[in-house]
Amino acid sequence: MRYDTPGFKSYVVPNSAVEGYSPILKNLEYKDDASINKNTDKHTIYDIFWSAVKQVPDSDFVGHRVYNSADGTYGPYVFQTYGQIAERVTNFGAGIIKMRLDNAQSEEEKSSVNKRNWGVAVYSANRPEWNITDKALSSQSLYSVALYDTLGESSMEYILNHSECTVIVCSLDKVPKILRNIDTMPNLKSIISFDSIHTKAPVAAGQLPPFVPSPFNTKATDVLKQWAASKSIGFYDILEIEALGKASGIPHHPPSPSDIYTLMYTSGTTGNPKGAVSTHSNYMAVARSGSMGRNETDPPPVMISYLPLAHCYGKSAENIVMLMHGTIGYFCGDISRILEDCRALQPSSFPGIPRLLARFYDIITAMTVNAPGLKGVIYRKAVDEKLANLYAGKGSKHEFWDKILFDRVRALLSSRIQNMGSGSASIEPHVLNFLRVTFCIDMGEGYGLTESAASGLRQSKGDITSGSIGVPAPGLQVRLRDVPEMKYFVTDSPNPRGELCLKGPSIFQGYFKEKEKTDEVMLGDGWFATGDIARINEDGSVSIIDRKKSIFKLSQGEYLAPERMENTFSKHPLVMQSFVHGYSTKNYPVCVVVPDPVTFVRWATKILSDLGEDTGNGNYEYLTKNEKINKAFLAELADHGRKSKMQGYEIVRAVHLEHVPFDVETNRLLTPTFKLKRFDAVNYYKDIIDQLYQK
Repeated sequence: MRYDTPGFKSYVVPNSAVEGYSPILKNLEYKDDASINKNTDKHTIYDIFWSAVKQVPDSDFVGHRVYNSADGTYGPYVFQTYGQIAERVTNFGAGIIKMRLDNAQSEEEKSSVNKRNWGVAVYSANRPEWNITDKALSSQSLYSVALYDTLGESSMEYILNHSECTVIVCSLDKVPKILRNIDTMPNLKSIISFDSIHTKAPVAAGQLPPFVPSPFNTKATDVLKQWAASKSIGFYDILEIEALGKASGIPHHPPSPSDIYTLMYTSGTTGNPKGAVSTHSNYMAVARSGSMGRNETDPPPVMISYLPLAHCYGKSAENIVMLMHGTIGYFCGDISRILEDCRALQPSSFPGIPRLLARFYDIITAMTVNAPGLKGVIYRKAVDEKLANLYAGKGSKHEFWDKILFDRVRALLSSRIQNMGSGSASIEPHVLNFLRVTFCIDMGEGYGLTESAASGLRQSKGDITSGSIGVPAPGLQVRLRDVPEMKYFVTDSPNPRGELCLKGPSIFQGYFKEKEKTDEVMLGDGWFATGDIARINEDGSVSIIDRKKSIFKLSQGEYLAPERMENTFSKHPLVMQSFVHGYSTKNYPVCVVVPDPVTFVRWATKILSDLGEDTGNGNYEYLTKNEKINKAFLAELADHGRKSKMQGYEIVRAVHLEHVPFDVETNRLLTPTFKLKRFDAVNYYKDIIDQLYQK
């Protein structure tokens, strides 16, 4: 493929191609480092926040909707300014240091506390206090160890032990889970609740009104206090620690760019999760990159925060808004009410994920193009005309149709929405294009990883190419490398294919306490091997086409380990062989199973006999093709999966019963050591997989 064709969207670094590697691609508009070194007076996330405090102290920073316990509703957003949050940040950061010094058991422990650069776990849904904690930790050169709000107890235990956290800050509902497992987490000494642990009283000075309905009453909170005391665990709430810090007079201890900003654990699929170590410099690079191209006269952004702050996408999005002196409104904690939250907040920025955007698509199609009668006819004509304009390069706006129809559709989300994208997984092109024309905005896809602080590639403004993740983000370099075992080569025609590799200031420092795993992905000279297989397109954009490891991501962003699932299925007496696969545009996996010839025939024959139906004389092939047997077999797999503690998104929704076993010589789906050749199996069963999803 030629890299010098007119209209090539990426900058190709001259003479950068070497044996086994493609040329290096960079952002065409920001190809030299000088063009991305804006905000050079800011080198850390600490700098971003305190610069905003200095420049716009009275501007709204964070807010949430107040919960009304009387009727179970949420009111309008209540905000706190940069200046108000700054005071709480200073006090809370100092309070954490003071608490640990007061509780220290030795001079050696006090010395360790004073040296800083240790982690504090944060375990909660998104809320203002999460943000306050993040900034408070930075004010003392501490770092966050982020735990997903939905994390199970075993993963929580592993992360807290692996990260060696002595302090955890969390929402009150997490405290029982922590205390149940406290005996297996010897490092943990203190729990700080975001919610009050004292008797119900009027909102204290400096405390935000209730964020979510509390599952606890005063009596239950007293039980938690007694439980913590019985385990010799310090139990506080955030206001206590803020008061402690305010009285201590402990000054800020600002971080350096090379200090750790966050320890973020990646999805554990084939084993325990890995802790990605990222510095202030890493996340600062993403904040700079994300603010590129913004017009200085534009008003500061207002963003809805719902993407987990334990994920790099949500964390980087907030930092970008903060760099622009914007406002962050937190969702109420119930994702089914996100549109209601948006209408209350009226955000200008909405960082999207495919699963949620697909839900928007379903809601809007039902009330527009799929509406009955004349209403549906008019909307179908309007959408068709706008899509035609979009494909012709005329953009997503239409003076006539927007005024009479789509301004109202847009208002379902926000009348002032300007910036909306999709990341974390692939999205169906028809969904993205439909939302572009009905919300009347430019939308694009992007690609990033925990290891790159969510930075990577993104579509340029106006790019509607389907299946593309765009071009390198400002400051990042991209190249492919050969993957011979999967028959992907950078010399492939018509397009180079290979493993996607990234290099740049956002790339992480390695996996916490796991040098061997770090060495597996760091190639030298700063290059990081993502494990994703990509293709460089004729226009200079990049598309993800496969996954190097036997792991794939579903549309909701969850990773699945098919080999582990297959090992689980192999323990079922009806299963002889299995092959699990899934598409990144779907939210569930499907499966091909070769049933055990003996147990399956006996089981299936009995089912059909009990129904009074033809058993085919117990013929194996006949039984595998029977629809009622297929349905019963699928139920068996689902039940077995649940009993084996599979996650809900791991449960297969469709199965193909294969009467021809996987082997080495006939269909060549097994290696000589009888391992599944997954890449070959995907190609071999492609049509069947497509049919399973159509079912």
